[in-house]
Amino acid sequence: MDGTENTIEGATIWGTTIQGRDIQYHAAPESPTPRQLAPAPQKYVNHRRTFATLTRAVAERTAGAAPLVLLLIGMPGVGKTATALRLLHALSDRFLGGQLQADMSPQGPLCPRDPVAVLQGFVRALTSHQPDAPLPAGLDELAAHYRTLTSARPVLVLLDDVVNAGQVRALLPGHPGSVVVVTSRTPLTGLQASHHMMRVPLDALKPKASKELFEAVAGSGVMERPLLDGVLHACAGLPLAVRIAGARASELRDMGEDPAGLARELIDRSTRLEALTVPDDLSVAQVFDVVYRSLHKDAAALYRALGLHPTPEFSRELVQSLAGAPDDVRTLVREKLLDPAGDGRLRMHRLVHDHARAAADAGGPDGAVERCIDWYLTLAAAVERLVSDRWRHGQVFTRTDLPAFPDVNTALDALEPDRANAVAVVELAHAAGHYEAAWQLCEALRGFFYRRKYHTDWIGVCRKGLDAAGRTGDPVAVARMHYELAFALADRGEGDDCAAAREHYEHALREATVVTHARTVSTALEGLGLLALRTGDARTAADCFERAAGALDGIDHPRGRALLTFHLGRARSAERRHQDAAELLLQARSLFAALTDPFNEAKALWHYAQARQRADRLDEALEPLDVSVALMRTCGAPKELADVLLMRGDVRAAQGEHQAAGGDWREAAELYKRLGRGAEEQAARGRRVSG
Repeated sequence: MDGTENTIEGATIWGTTIQGRDIQYHAAPESPTPRQLAPAPQKYVNHRRTFATLTRAVAERTAGAAPLVLLLIGMPGVGKTATALRLLHALSDRFLGGQLQADMSPQGPLCPRDPVAVLQGFVRALTSHQPDAPLPAGLDELAAHYRTLTSARPVLVLLDDVVNAGQVRALLPGHPGSVVVVTSRTPLTGLQASHHMMRVPLDALKPKASKELFEAVAGSGVMERPLLDGVLHACAGLPLAVRIAGARASELRDMGEDPAGLARELIDRSTRLEALTVPDDLSVAQVFDVVYRSLHKDAAALYRALGLHPTPEFSRELVQSLAGAPDDVRTLVREKLLDPAGDGRLRMHRLVHDHARAAADAGGPDGAVERCIDWYLTLAAAVERLVSDRWRHGQVFTRTDLPAFPDVNTALDALEPDRANAVAVVELAHAAGHYEAAWQLCEALRGFFYRRKYHTDWIGVCRKGLDAAGRTGDPVAVARMHYELAFALADRGEGDDCAAAREHYEHALREATVVTHARTVSTALEGLGLLALRTGDARTAADCFERAAGALDGIDHPRGRALLTFHLGRARSAERRHQDAAELLLQARSLFAALTDPFNEAKALWHYAQARQRADRLDEALEPLDVSVALMRTCGAPKELADVLLMRGDVRAAQGEHQAAGGDWREAAELYKRLGRGAEEQAARGRRVSG
């Protein structure tokens, strides 16, 4: 003993008591706040509206019992992770509980990460001061422990590349002020059904933003504007692709090489994906490969089939016809490989479509091209058959499974969204060696192009159809394609069109005469007569029409006879044989009415009115024009409707009905404007002004 005494007074002490002069107390070490977020990308072009929406959602979140969940959804490479990291780093100072991040499918969507493994990592980060502390064994116990650890202060959590809703539920932190950002290609509908979640889609960048991102990576002035525009068009707003293109362009410049070569590779579809690759680092194709390999067999087959389609936008009906089951379509939409594109339409991003095409080329033929061509052929044939009952050579018109439409306008409108696709499919059929289908599709598109006046597409398709017919060795098909091309050229009637049309009509006449195909002999003579009538040679025109009618002797072809009666009436009117003209045109009107052909019935009445005008019998012109306008409104033929309205306005004005005349002229001018027919539009507007 050293003589030191310690006395405790005024208390009752139970248990062990330690007294001492110098006592040191060491508190258990506090765990550092986790900071797991990966660095935010330095070169980032905001999805500005999306970013503002996310920031506002965090700022305006209301106090509740659960954290705010933000789902960033979009196709691979669209910038979901980059956007999430930019957002979370911008918020990090306000969330004192720290930041947690996990890749939820590091081995691809076929192997979603077990939430138990993620929870173990999160709990270890939150209790790093106790590295050897045992962890609860089961998912529920581990999730409860995690919620306890995150209950005191709000935390930020990034769950990247989530595959299914079950991965998220157990990882929601305990503090209700926390924010969880989830990135995924799929909508995670199950999570939205069980938790409050805000779904925010990320779309491709606009051209201005794409240019900004490219120059942020590559530097300004690396590539001249025309080439740069081509590069950005090829990347189609996909941030990953723009970044890779910018990095490669910068590398080429630093090596003293011209980036123009890269631009050419990107513009060419056959080399585009290969060009969007940084060896041993980044590749657009690899990102899409991961998703493609995760598809089940039938969905993968549909993906390849759509890759063989010549354009990246399709009718939903076409996609469903190529699919084995409706779920295959839904799978591609859920995986953001297909996107809704308006009423009844679906589209692929251009680079996804390129990848699907490459997958199809690698997978070998499976009949998808043939099924695609057949879908367009049956659609066009159904429209053509409703537009007119003219004779056609194509076997598709003997089929009984063609789609049905209630009327002509509905049929024409049904084909309208697929006009560019139909043209491209003619090219596809020709390139694939399906020559029979190519020329039949050309023949089937005739009524649509004629009514809607898409002459450039129409003439291009006819030229391809003529070449395809020649490759089949079918002389009647060749004659018919010469006729179709001549008809399209004559209907446009610009520059040398009529001279070229005459050559093709004469080709058709020679070919048909050799094989004694009377119907085509008749139609070729009919076309030559119409050209003669256009140039004012009414006598030659009448002779052609009479010979064409003679060629039909013994053939049951009421429509052909009705047309030739109509044309002969026009020729007689041009010859100023007014009574003959009137009788023939009224006879033609009756024949067309019996055939239930309102379009040609309307034209017969219109030309009858012209014949009456030419005969100085203007008082007999207005009534047939009224009927013609009413009929033409049902036919989906805006050019012909405008022509009839224009004449009715003239007749009304001559009879002193100036207000009614002005209405006809205005409507005609608007129709011409819509069709891009400037001369006719100005003529109609000029009449209105002068009236």
